[in-house]
This record gives sequence, C-alpha cells and structure tokens, in this order.
Amino acid sequence: MNYRISRQSVSKFSIPAALAALLSMAALAGNCFAQTAPTSPAGESKPVAVITLSGYDELKQDVNFLGTLAGQPDLAAQFEPFIMGFTQGLDKAQPLGLVLNSGGMMGFTGVLCLPVGDVAAFLKNLQAFGITSADAGNGMLQISAHGQTLFSKQGTGWTYLSMMPDMLQNVPADPGQLLGDLSKEYDLGLRAHVQNIPEPFKNQAVESIKAGMDSGMKPMPNESDEKFQARKAMTSAQVEQLVRLINEVDQLTFGLSLDNKQQRALIDFVYTAVPGSKLAEQLALNADAKTNFAGFFQPDAAGMMMFASKIQESDIAQTEQMFDALRQQAQTAIDEDSDLPSDEAKTIVKSAVDDFMDALVATVKAGAMDGGAVLNISPQSMSIVAGGFIADPAKVESGLKKLAELGKEEPEMPAINWNAESHNGINFHTLSVPTPDEAEPKQLFGDTIDIAVGIGQQSVYFSLGRDCLAAAKKVIDDSAATPNKSIAPMELSVALGQIFSTIAAFEKDDEAVKMVAEALQSEATGRDHVRIVAQPIENGLRSRFEIEEGALRAFGVAVKAEQMKAMKAMGAAGAPVEVPAGN
Repeated sequence: MNYRISRQSVSKFSIPAALAALLSMAALAGNCFAQTAPTSPAGESKPVAVITLSGYDELKQDVNFLGTLAGQPDLAAQFEPFIMGFTQGLDKAQPLGLVLNSGGMMGFTGVLCLPVGDVAAFLKNLQAFGITSADAGNGMLQISAHGQTLFSKQGTGWTYLSMMPDMLQNVPADPGQLLGDLSKEYDLGLRAHVQNIPEPFKNQAVESIKAGMDSGMKPMPNESDEKFQARKAMTSAQVEQLVRLINEVDQLTFGLSLDNKQQRALIDFVYTAVPGSKLAEQLALNADAKTNFAGFFQPDAAGMMMFASKIQESDIAQTEQMFDALRQQAQTAIDEDSDLPSDEAKTIVKSAVDDFMDALVATVKAGAMDGGAVLNISPQSMSIVAGGFIADPAKVESGLKKLAELGKEEPEMPAINWNAESHNGINFHTLSVPTPDEAEPKQLFGDTIDIAVGIGQQSVYFSLGRDCLAAAKKVIDDSAATPNKSIAPMELSVALGQIFSTIAAFEKDDEAVKMVAEALQSEATGRDHVRIVAQPIENGLRSRFEIEEGALRAFGVAVKAEQMKAMKAMGAAGAPVEVPAGN
C-alpha cells in the first residue's frame, strides 16, 4: 500500500500537535519543579537551566547544508509550505528558549520564550489549526490547543508561555541576555547553572548517589573478598569525585551545531568551576598544558592522540588508591587464571604486573601525564607508535624481562633482541612475530610483525608494524626539536580517507565501502577528520567533538549506499521498489 502525506494533512495534524507538545513539555518541566520545590523566601530569580534553539533563518541554512550532503541543496524549501502558518509573526532571526529559574515563592519557574512581538496576531494565524485564545486578565491570554491549556504574556519583542499563569509573574526582563551567547554558538544548547540549584536539591542528589553506592556494594556471587574490596574502593573514589563535582562545578553546557559556514558538525561539552575551588585550581594548573612529546602531533597521519596535564597534589592520593585497587584485581585474576601452567608462572606474572603498576604509581606521584600515539596506514603498510613520560622506566623494563623469561618455556615464543639499537638516549628492544597466513595482514606487515620497545631515562615507547623503529625515531627527533611545547590537554584525530581507502583495498566487493572511499578521496580535500579536542577556556574546559565536511559527506554517501543495497535486495526478492520522492 502506498501512503502519501499531503500538505493539508500535515497542516491539520502536525502544526497543532507540534505546538501543543512543544509548549506542554517545556512548561511541564517548570510545573513539576514548582510542585516539588520547597518554598523559599522571596528573592532574586536565578536561572537554573537554559535551553535554546537557533532562530528560524539559521536552522533553515543548516537544513540546506544537510541537504547538500545528500544532493538536495534546497532541502528546507520542501518543508516551508507545511510550517508557514506557524512561522507567521515569528522573528526568524531570534532564537527560541526555555528558562527554568529558581528563587521567589514558587521555588522553580519554567517559561518558554518565543520571539513574537504581537502574540494576538500570532495566535490569530493559528485559528485555522484549531488553536484558540481568550483574555485571562492581568495582561495574559489563555490558549487552548487540542486539549492543552497554556497561558501567554506579551513582552517587548518576546512572548512568554507556561502551563501555569503564576509562572509568568517573574519572566526575564530580556530573555535575549540569557539565550544570546548560547544560541549564537549552537543550534541546540543546554546550560545548567549548577550552583543556582537550591541546596536541598543538591543535598538530595548527593544522598541519592551515596545511597545508590551503598545498595550496590554487596559481594557478587563467586566474588572473592579481595575483588569485592577492590571494587568497593574504586566505586567509593568515583562517588567522592562525583560529589565533589556537584559542589564545585559552576556551569555545565551541552551544545550541538551544524556549522554551515565552516561546513562541519560539532558537539561541545563545557564546564566551568566555582572560583576558589579545588576544581578551579586544577583547571588553572592546566590552563597552558605543555608537552615534551610533540613528535606525536602528525596531522597528516591516519590517527593521532596527544595528552598533557598536571595532577594536583590533593588528587595523587586518590589516584594511588585507584591503582592499588586495580593491582589487587589483577593479582586475583592471575591467581584464578587456569591458562598459566604453574604457581611459579603465576608468581612471575604477578611480579611483572607489580613492576608495571609501580611505574604508573611513580608517574602519578611525579604529578604529570604526558604522551601520545600515532597511526599510519595505507593498503601496503601499517605502523603504530605510542609512548610518553614514565617516572620509573626501569620498572617497565624489569616487568618485560620477567615476562620474557617466562616465555622461554614456550617453543613458539620469538627471541627478544635486548638493546638491539639506541637512538637519542632511548634503548630499543625488538622482536618479530610471524604474520598470520592471510593476504591482508601480510600486505600490511610483511612476513613478520616487527615490534620495538624503547626505554629512556624518563620515557617509554612502543612501536609496531612496518619500519616501526624509523617511525619511533621520527617521533623522538621531532619531540626533541620542540620541547615544552604548548598544546591542548587532550586531542584525538582520525582521518577517515586513509582508513577507508585501506579497507576498500581489501573489501573489493563491498560497493558501500568503495563509494565512501571514493567520496573521501574526491570530495573531502583533506577535510575528512573526526576530532575530539579538550581546550581550556576561562575558568573551565571545553571538550569538542567535531566532524569535518568531507567526513559528513562520506556519511551521506554511506547512507545512500545502504539505501541502494536495500533496494537491490528488495528487487532481487521480487518486491515492488518505490523510488523515494526527490531522488
């Protein structure tokens, strides 16, 4: 059966339903809080949460940007006829917003802010959709929309709506001041002012977290006491950290944006700290992160990661506690491992794990985390290099030698070349393991997979793949050339073009992979990255997830390819195939 959606049916059902649902849900949030919040003395109204949606014109441009990815640059024009009645009288350059306030006799108030300068004329345009209004007194209108009752109040250039008329008594004088920066940065923005939440609610949240931990802190079936105590210690540390964040985070922001100007999509998670708090001190400590491993910054690589941060002295003890819990869990797991041949073997492995954990603990005590990783890949080659600052590299080497000694009893264990090579103060130990007898790994690595571990005075490197020593040396030399370089505290980047071209070389019969790889090669022009960057801001940190234009277009091609694949499958099965409208 073929169903078609007409303009009349969309207008008849979608407009009033969308209006009623939007206004009801937005105001209901404030209604629920108002009913449950403790009565507080009259005072200044403070924003607890602000939600914004970009103005109509901006959203239209973003929809058209999405359309270009699917070959429909005027996609927004297809929807305009269905929503024209709803947008008459709307200031299309201004955002929409929901403001949830604390303070005053209501405790909480939630109000939806629409950029409508003449609410009476706006509602008159909606009468054809079954939406009516009547004077409710005190400068307010009562709106009836298919079983939903709302109240509105006219402001200067804005209209305020709520399910409860009392909530309209303390509307913001200028909602643009609350919505402005959030709506300019994001298509959809949400900002929580954590410290404006009344103390009873924050205390209730803390108590709920602690109660949840207590109820979950029971030994599981067949869980040893050592595992239980380790799990309990880790959970307790995590809860303590969460409680601290509730008390020390000032604002939390989530933002989603389709940036049609820079041709990208991004998601932001942002937080700022209460001035003078331990969190604020930690943020200040890492406001200008510096690395001695800048050689890992290779923007042309298939993948790269870098990190650099300092650890507060007050956090070191807590981190040590977590590592101790991990150590106990590892020791218990080794005791229970039936694959190890003897108690002596288990003792050796536990000693090696102790060495590795000692090296990590020493690094934490040194108060710095600094390092990175880089991936290079093509249909003919693959290599990985990872490394960073380790305060006691001798412990890492000791652990490796213990495991190597244990491996001598295994006849297939390849020999390790200790101190095979030295470069710029780094001693490399190497080994080669046979490549699996399959075409793909042999094409990437050759007949053997080469592995190298480099031990320096305060650094450790791990490298694997073709020319892995040369790749590690490049990182070492580039790092030495730019010591103490300022970087973002964390950056992760993946170039989809190199990865998909490699996959396509091995999956020659997969049309979807082939189409995506060709699109990345022909249309991405280098803008094929998916990136995560943690960037310091004033008294805070912004973590941004970004997808560049080429990667977005590749996702569009992937969707098209899957649609074509499904249509071919339906045709092969004898089912009637309908071509979607607009294609």
